[in-house]
Amino acid sequence: MTARFILSLDCEGKWGVADHLTPADHAGLSDARLRQAYGDIIALLDEFDLPATFAFVGCFSLSAQALADLRPDLKGAYVAPALADALDGSRQGWTGDWALEAVQAARTRHEIGLHGVTHTPWDQLDEAGARAEMALLYQARAPMLRDLTTWIYPRNAQAHEAVLDEFGLAGLREERPSGSRALRLLSEFNLWSPPDSDLEASRPLRIPPGYFVNWRSGARRAVPVSLSVERARQMLATAARTDGVVHYWTHPENLATAPETLLVLRGVVEAAARARDAGACQVLTQDGYCRAIAPGHVVACEARRDALLKA
Repeated sequence: MTARFILSLDCEGKWGVADHLTPADHAGLSDARLRQAYGDIIALLDEFDLPATFAFVGCFSLSAQALADLRPDLKGAYVAPALADALDGSRQGWTGDWALEAVQAARTRHEIGLHGVTHTPWDQLDEAGARAEMALLYQARAPMLRDLTTWIYPRNAQAHEAVLDEFGLAGLREERPSGSRALRLLSEFNLWSPPDSDLEASRPLRIPPGYFVNWRSGARRAVPVSLSVERARQMLATAARTDGVVHYWTHPENLATAPETLLVLRGVVEAAARARDAGACQVLTQDGYCRAIAPGHVVACEARRDALLKA
């Protein structure tokens, strides 16, 4: 038996907090801080030759000019403050075409996934609204489109899975019921957190939800880095005995606002790399996981997406 390890990153810039921007967000999510965070993550993954899924918010993946061109078609209360700051305000933290290019140019080959188009949570959209958001990405001819296989819901709010299937997304990261903020914090101290198992087949495929890389901010700084790393080691050891899945996820933006988070991420990545090198763990991206579970399904989704690109 072998553990399977996945690392996914929700790449948002400021789009993830567009509906509740604070002075701290403007300071912490500047272009300079984001460039440092993405550079540190890419360098870490290159150091351990460990591939990951970088799931970009569609609008964040665009250049400033491409975002400006799309402005007339971007509607809704969620995007209004984003556009005001992105195009008429600070212009910091909203366009990450440079981040997409850096990931694609990394020595380690990573997956490019999709984390929504505007980061509007999909439980706030009806099916037509979700479809319209996806169509915007094709309208913009976003460079990331040719690579998309898997999806991560904005704020993990699952809805409209049929729309994802329609647009050729083969898999989605499942949501883990998380309870209150206090319970989530307490769970970081649980060294015996279980790895995940494969989920029932569906369209799109459900990728096990995984665990949050502890963000070294606020009360979460009380969790020792060594404890977070030991938790990952224990989970990988259990998964190796049970064919389990150890899926960790974070936002590069968490490293921009709390750089000590890199210490936790390094520990998790090193633990997975050591298990892999010992033959006890297979490292997969979300795309790789889907191809291992249902390769024919992924190929069919690719064909559907290619047809949309040619339309």
